[in-house]
Amino acid sequence: MKLISSPLVPLVSAKTISGRIALRALNEVRNIFRRQLRQEALSRLPVYKTIHNYPEIHMLICRRDFEMAIITAALLNHLSKTAHSFTFHDDGTMDDQMEKIICQQFPGTLVVRRDVADLIASQKLSTYPALLEFRKKHVMALKLVDVALWGQQDRVGYLDSDILFFRYPEEFIGAFEKKVDVNYFNRDMADAYVTDCCSIEKLTGFSPASRINAGLWVMNKKDIDLNLIESWLKHPIMSNYKSDYRLEQTFTAMLAGISDTGAAHFSSGYDVSFEKKPEKSIAKHYVGRIRYGYELEGIKYLFSNGII
Repeated sequence: MKLISSPLVPLVSAKTISGRIALRALNEVRNIFRRQLRQEALSRLPVYKTIHNYPEIHMLICRRDFEMAIITAALLNHLSKTAHSFTFHDDGTMDDQMEKIICQQFPGTLVVRRDVADLIASQKLSTYPALLEFRKKHVMALKLVDVALWGQQDRVGYLDSDILFFRYPEEFIGAFEKKVDVNYFNRDMADAYVTDCCSIEKLTGFSPASRINAGLWVMNKKDIDLNLIESWLKHPIMSNYKSDYRLEQTFTAMLAGISDTGAAHFSSGYDVSFEKKPEKSIAKHYVGRIRYGYELEGIKYLFSNGII
C-alpha cells in the first residue's frame, strides 16, 4: 500500500462509499506509521536548557498535535544548536503529564495552562468584552491575543505545531533582531480571510496584507493592537464571521497591513505549498489537508538525510 505520493495530494472526501472505506483504511495504516515516526524522532532529538529569553517564540498546543509540537520546537533547537525561549500555550486540552513532558524536553521554558491564561485574560481584558468573547469562542484567538498578553520582548514570534524546518531558518531567526522592524510572515497559497480584501477594506477602512499565513511569523509586539481588534470585533461586518475559523488570520493580516513598519513575506523556501519538496524548502507547513505528510514525508526526509 502506497502511503504518500510525490508531490503530496491534499486529502479530499471520496465520492463513493467504497472510496470512503478505502480512504479510511489508508488513513488507519498511515496513522500507525505516523506514530512510529514521531516516537523515533522524539527519541533522537536532544534537549537544550533554556538559559535566555531571546528570541521569544510562542506556540499553541493541543492534545491531538502534542507530539508534533514537541518535535517542531525541539527540531528548531537542534538545527540552531541552542535553546530558544518558547512559550507554550495550552488550548485547554493539556494535562499534567503533557506539561511534565514539555518541561523535560525544554527545561526552563514557560508553559501557560488554559485556566491560568483565562484568569489573566479576564483581568487584563476586563475593558475588552468583545476580545474576551473572541478568546472564549475561537481557540485560534490565543495565537494572537495571548501572544500580546504574555509577550515580553519588542519582537515576538509564533510557530505552528505542524511546521517542520529542514535546515537552519536563518531568515526566521534573523527577523527577531531588534534592529529589524518589519513584520514577517510565511506566504500563503492565496488570501485565506473571512472575505476578500477589497470587501474588508471597503467596509472597515483597513486593508489586510496579501497572502498572510498566521502559522509562522515575527511581529512587533506594539503592532498587535488589542484596541483595534476590539473595534473590529464590534464592527457590523464581523457579525457575519464570528464563527469563521479564519478570523484570527484575518485580523493578523489587517494588523500587518496597517503597520507603520510594514509587512513582508519570508523568502519562497518558507511558502505554504502542498507540492514543494523538503529538499527545496527551508520550512514546510503541513496544513490540515496534507497533515499526514508531516511524518511520512517530512520526518522521513530528516531521517534519511541524517538531519536527526
